[in-house]
Amino acid sequence: MHIDTRVSTSAKLDLSGSVAPAALQIPEMPAEVWRKGDLLRSQFHLKSREFFECESVLAVTGIESGITALARLFQTWYGSMRVVLAEPCFDQWDVRFRRASHVVLDWPVDMILEGEIPECDVVVLGRPVNPTSQMVSIEVAKKIAKRLRAEGGWLILDEAYIDWSGEESYTSFIEDMPAIVLRSMAPFTGLSGANLAFVCGTKSVCQALLEEVGTQAVSAAQWWLALEYFKSECWRESQMADLAKNVLRLESLWRTRLGDHVELIPGGYFLSFMHPECGKWAHHLELQGILVRLYSGEEDIIRCAIPRDEESWSRLSLAVASLP
Repeated sequence: MHIDTRVSTSAKLDLSGSVAPAALQIPEMPAEVWRKGDLLRSQFHLKSREFFECESVLAVTGIESGITALARLFQTWYGSMRVVLAEPCFDQWDVRFRRASHVVLDWPVDMILEGEIPECDVVVLGRPVNPTSQMVSIEVAKKIAKRLRAEGGWLILDEAYIDWSGEESYTSFIEDMPAIVLRSMAPFTGLSGANLAFVCGTKSVCQALLEEVGTQAVSAAQWWLALEYFKSECWRESQMADLAKNVLRLESLWRTRLGDHVELIPGGYFLSFMHPECGKWAHHLELQGILVRLYSGEEDIIRCAIPRDEESWSRLSLAVASLP
């Protein structure tokens, strides 16, 4: 995204991300954590199986690291594969699978859900889809996974944004119908610097991925952080309530400009909508130092995150009111 040089860095209000504005409050990390890596790793494996209701969980240094490891693993196992991305989709799936010499094909998510899947070895499907927040049911995901496994292929579910939805994760169904699920800690916790994600899959997949990423990829501090997150059940309930309240406020803010005829889609940490003027509006906001995410396509989509404080709310409100 081009940033106009007339806007000073200090003046930028970045609402282009998809991370919760309020962060998980964690205690000060004890210094002895750095000496307890092996113990924390063992505790992680025990607690992660309980948290995700899945036999095998691999911690990785961020969602992009997990994507890269999967792309490399499939190259090692099968050579170049034909990978279908259910669009819209996180752009790093395309970048990193192509980098590993796979053939990547974009395919509309609605066609995939209707069973119209082109010949392929892998399907990558968001659950929920970002930024439309479309939720794929467990039963539909199982059908796709079953079809692909019968042909020697894999379903990969990107569940990086599922926490806010209250929907059940596919992780507890992996043993019943194998698939690979990626979860991310940052979006829901607001800890964008945590660089921690989780790959949930069959034992063979996770063991092979461990060889790709290495046993030292995740630090003792990250094991400790994951354990703190696993036990934050009360906070998660509070976070969901706060997100629901703030996304309604964001909807009200945009509704004043869009009117009642434009569908506003809540996504927990953000709001998205389609409008003929999305491209022009994104540029207009950018000139005022406010960054939103623009998805260009047959119908452009703007995704706007929840502001973090009252000053940012006021600034966004004035900017939206001034849109041409």
